[in-house]
Amino acid sequence: MSHDASRGSAGRRGRAALAIGGLLAALFFVLVYRQVLGITQRPSWPPPAGAVTAQSAQAATEAFDAEGGKRPHDAALDLAWSTAATIDPWVEGANFFPRIFADVEAARSSVHILMFGWREGEVGTRLAKLLERKLAEGVEVRVIVDRFGSRPYQEAREMFTGLADAGAQIVVNDVFPIDRDGLYPDDREFDWRQDEVGRADHRKLYVIDGTVAWTGGAGIEDHFENGGFHDVMVRVTGDVVRQAQAAFLTSFRGHGGPLPADLSRFFPEPADAGATPIAVAQVIPGGFVAASQAIREQIDGARRRLDLMNPYVTDRDMIERVLAAARRGVRVRLVVSETSNNKQASAALRHRYADLIAAGVEIWELPGTVVHAKVVIADDVVSFGTVNLDSWALYRNSEIMMLARSPEAAALFEERLFAPDIARSTRGEPPSGTRERFESWLWDKLTSFL
Repeated sequence: MSHDASRGSAGRRGRAALAIGGLLAALFFVLVYRQVLGITQRPSWPPPAGAVTAQSAQAATEAFDAEGGKRPHDAALDLAWSTAATIDPWVEGANFFPRIFADVEAARSSVHILMFGWREGEVGTRLAKLLERKLAEGVEVRVIVDRFGSRPYQEAREMFTGLADAGAQIVVNDVFPIDRDGLYPDDREFDWRQDEVGRADHRKLYVIDGTVAWTGGAGIEDHFENGGFHDVMVRVTGDVVRQAQAAFLTSFRGHGGPLPADLSRFFPEPADAGATPIAVAQVIPGGFVAASQAIREQIDGARRRLDLMNPYVTDRDMIERVLAAARRGVRVRLVVSETSNNKQASAALRHRYADLIAAGVEIWELPGTVVHAKVVIADDVVSFGTVNLDSWALYRNSEIMMLARSPEAAALFEERLFAPDIARSTRGEPPSGTRERFESWLWDKLTSFL
């Protein structure tokens, strides 16, 4: 074969390789865009007829377990309205961590923790050591952590492997490749679907003995304890805890965690089922957006007052609903950080300050800390949990919240959270300098990616 023919053959092979490589790259981009950046939603709220009640929560979990090959994103349970006996919000880690730890200390059967950010600092290590002691006492411990938020294979490896060695069953949401399912650290198998990649599990939930639940915005990290991040965690008892348990256990099973044959000990009938109407609502990637749609309904239903505290308010649809509430005469107060940990999201919101202020919205910027709480009060309906008002939380991440119809609960949140925070805040003002106005305009155009 001549040198020219050889070069021609090599050229054809090179062009074919480039074409195949380009096709694979294009397919990868399409898949990444669809799974990571795409926004899909289907009707998910209000709960439909046949939604999982507190009484059917165990059966729904057993049915999920029996179907074997379920994925974490199949755990999109429609959860019916239920009841709470107590709803107790605690502001700042100095107040809520001791109470959470006390409930763990008092556990007699099981401690289940679903946590985006559990790091190896002082508070995280202290909880891990407490759980190791509870395991030695015979208490079952199950944990779901997010690989990005908790770093179980990097900085926090020693803490989590020590907990696993003590007997805790731990599964990991692999937001980064490679996605593997099963128990951390060693009994994990490659998942060819790679369905967790790009989808953070941002939820924070504790279920203790099947009788106490805690949820809110705080991770198990030192900056929540020392005041660097300002947040609220809420202790809930009553019938609704059984539904929170189902949310945890179906997610645990979806990540490849094993469940025992008898689940009855995780779903005890509460001594006091409560009478306060309350619902658990979630966002599960793939289009289940019950929490997002519940917040929309909550904002749209406000007639007298609408108080919002959230670190990242960038979703255009949510902002338009807040504007509509103010324009129909609702007193609207929005509490955000004076200095945010996400400057881009903060700049995007500031671009809308002029519109919000013109409509009558009071914007309050809290100094000296990063506002991280996610609370909405609309008249006497209060929602609390992990849902930021941005595209990632509303459509792409796994999120959880509770929504209560309760003048008493709303009053507690006003007393412990909104009133003191607004008292030490300053009024937000629209951006003024040329550079600040340009940056806020630019980031406003990119809100879908913030």
